Order: sequence, then structure tokens, then C-alpha cells
Amino acid sequence: MELPLFPLSTVLYPGAPIPLHVFEDRYRQMFARVLGGGRRFGVVAITSGRDVDPAPEFQPVGCVAEVREVRPYPDGRMDVVATGGARFKVDRVTQTSPYIVAVVSELQEHAGEQAEARSRVARSLFARYLNALVAMAGEPGEEVELPDDPVAASYLLAAGLQVDLPDKQRLLALPSAAERLLAEIRLLRRELALFERLEANGPAPMAGPFSLN
Repeated sequence: MELPLFPLSTVLYPGAPIPLHVFEDRYRQMFARVLGGGRRFGVVAITSGRDVDPAPEFQPVGCVAEVREVRPYPDGRMDVVATGGARFKVDRVTQTSPYIVAVVSELQEHAGEQAEARSRVARSLFARYLNALVAMAGEPGEEVELPDDPVAASYLLAAGLQVDLPDKQRLLALPSAAERLLAEIRLLRRELALFERLEANGPAPMAGPFSLN
């Protein structure tokens, strides 16, 4: 399928929400097309440059964004809320200006071997991770209900992990939930060990509240 692409300094996962403020003329044109058609576009993470650059380089694996809400402003700007749909890989770029359009292929989802067992381990570690985050932020604890489906759970965990963009992209690109959950278990253990060291050294309070959104 052919999709307009929105390169961003973030990674979108299936099932996750993404709020956008559209103000550049090229993306106003892009959203005129999106809203007049299937209300879908592709989000790809930037590898070089910034989202305001005319032609930033981007990752070959991204996520379809399905528009749920639009709030237009009189001057042409708009606020958009979209939700992650299917993952895709970019096959070829068919247009570079005023915005990028590409032919993409949808990536299939697979649970993989040991997905359910790894999901249980990841759930336990993620609960500890959230408690550590909110404690460092000085916020009250919160519980997050993870879905039973290991594929959906793997993406919610990926969205909740506060790690660098390369780690976030690697989680998106892994071919199965089992592999994604294993990577998340390793990241969670790494982050929890870091929190323990910070706690032992008396960390400064975090600047703002933590939220999965």
C-alpha cells in the first residue's frame, strides 16, 4: 500500500496513541490528503536530522497511524490524535516533496515460542519498574492493566519503557512477541539495576510526573 510518511523523533507502536500538533505547510497538505482518504499515514523514527528538516533520514520499519480525532484551528493548524495500527517496512519512496510518500508492506505479527512465559516475567518486572519510576518522580503509584495477548502486551511494555530511541526502534522491528518480550526483560532488568544504584546514591527528584502517555 502507499502511505504518506511522517518522520518523527519517536517510535509509534501498534495500539498506542500519538498526539500531534500539525503546523508546517507540508504536513497541512499531507493531512488534507489523509483526512480526505483512508485517514491513515505512516510514522517512522528519524535516524538523522530533525522532524522540521526538509528531508530527514528515517528508519525502514514504522507503524501505521490511524486518525481518531482532529481539532482544526482557524489559521490552518490542527491537533490530531492517532492510534498505532499495523507495522510496516518501507519498500520504496515514491514522493519526497512537499511531503514523503512511500510504498510499504505490512509486517505480520507472530507470538513466537515462549511468548506467554516471557510475558509473565516481563509483567512482574514492569510492575517493579513503574513503581520505581513513580517513586523517583514523587508521584502516587499507579497500576497498569496489561492485555493477556502476548503480542499486545509486548507493545504496551515497549511504549511504557523510558529508554533511548535506538532501543525503542529495535523493539518495534523485532519479528515476534517472544523476541520483543525477551529484549524487554533485559531492558527492564538493566533499568531496575540502574534505579537501585541511583537510590543507593541518593538521586535528585525527577523534574516532572511520569505517565505512560
